Amino acid sequence: MEITTELVNHLQDLSRIEFDEKQKENFKKEFQNIVNQFEALNLVDTTGVETQLENLQAPKELDADEPKQGLQKSEVLQNAPDAMGASIAVPRMVD
Repeated sequence: MEITTELVNHLQDLSRIEFDEKQKENFKKEFQNIVNQFEALNLVDTTGVETQLENLQAPKELDADEPKQGLQKSEVLQNAPDAMGASIAVPRMVD
């Protein structure tokens, strides 16, 4: 897979991150290196290698789903970076 400038621009738009031209080129090179490393895994000969699924299996018994008391508003607001009355204040996302 080739990482193009168009793809980098699209990812920039999706993530709402601003890159200058130098940062775009650096990101493009680094992202291409990552993709190349994953593509290299397709070249590994796995003939005769048995799949190990026991670590991917879900546990046989799940914990019971029991209701419990949640946090009080005051406890939640203590951990918020900014509060407005009884709500958590967040930066405006839409202009």
